[in-house]
Amino acid sequence: MLKTSNTQPPTDTVRVSVIGAGRMGRHHARIYSSLADCDLIAIVDSDESRRADVAAEYQCRAFASVREMLEADIHPKAASIAAPTVHHRAIAAELFDAGVDTLIEKPLAPTVADCHAIIQHAQRCDRILQVGHSERFNPVVRALAQHCLEPHFIEVQRVSPMTFRSIDIGVVLDMMIHDIDIVSHLVGSPIKSVAAVGVSVLSSFEDIANARLVFTNGCVANLTASRLATKTERKMRLFSTDMYVSADYHKKAGVVIRRTANQEQLDRLKTKIHMGEVAELADLDYTELVNYEPLTIEDREPLQVEIEAFISAVRHRTAPPVTGTDGLRAVDIAEKITESIAEHAWQSVP
Repeated sequence: MLKTSNTQPPTDTVRVSVIGAGRMGRHHARIYSSLADCDLIAIVDSDESRRADVAAEYQCRAFASVREMLEADIHPKAASIAAPTVHHRAIAAELFDAGVDTLIEKPLAPTVADCHAIIQHAQRCDRILQVGHSERFNPVVRALAQHCLEPHFIEVQRVSPMTFRSIDIGVVLDMMIHDIDIVSHLVGSPIKSVAAVGVSVLSSFEDIANARLVFTNGCVANLTASRLATKTERKMRLFSTDMYVSADYHKKAGVVIRRTANQEQLDRLKTKIHMGEVAELADLDYTELVNYEPLTIEDREPLQVEIEAFISAVRHRTAPPVTGTDGLRAVDIAEKITESIAEHAWQSVP
């Protein structure tokens, strides 16, 4: 069974493989090959040219399928699954049965039922399962963890041009899933209600979506995702009783404004407003009256921090920072969002 506290790690390296030699799989291979405590031994992909290219670049063996890799008797201890989402469940089952701890790229699976099946299979085989919500390891998100946040309202925008890489799923599972995971992790409360709208433009699924999430603790989150924008923006604004946070994931920057740090200035302003000193107030610049505290950013590649956390969990036999349950929760909320989109499908008027 997985431990809850750290022990001394073994001195040997962790033998790892990567399933999927597409864009994300190549990044996983690159990072594994750079880690001193890892030995990248295999890349798996059905495309012969693609797997051969990655294997040649990182000096590892190439296989057409997981079964072929396992039959080669090379014994990987851990693996990343960076294959299309629809194949996650089947691939994970093969790896778990072979005793391989697994990092599965987000989303964990296309449906809640598949997520449950993956989690239960990992538990039966006593395997570590980490879900690849890499934005949880974004420098800005890690900086937010240094503050005691009790969100009351969160607004998130994640938009970018179409890349045509993940059109087998909609923008909710492709892009919004990142913010679903971050927001639900920050709020720490179950979902009470969901209202969403979305539009399909180029793919068979929604390419633009907006969702309003209401949590049982009263927090409200408004999430927007689009893969049809002309530029990339990834921003979050968070409001709590004592704090306002403005964060830019793309620029890796953010600021915090604390109510307690600005209470004296705010009290003086309130007094002037109540006394009707309108003329004097008109000359004031509000932005100069409050203290901004920049987020302390440690700028490291999120995927590398994520993979290092996974390998640490593998070596110490501890729970990973993003569990299968976390991945299930994100897919469950995403499923509710897509169901709401279907219910509120826009119909043109003749």
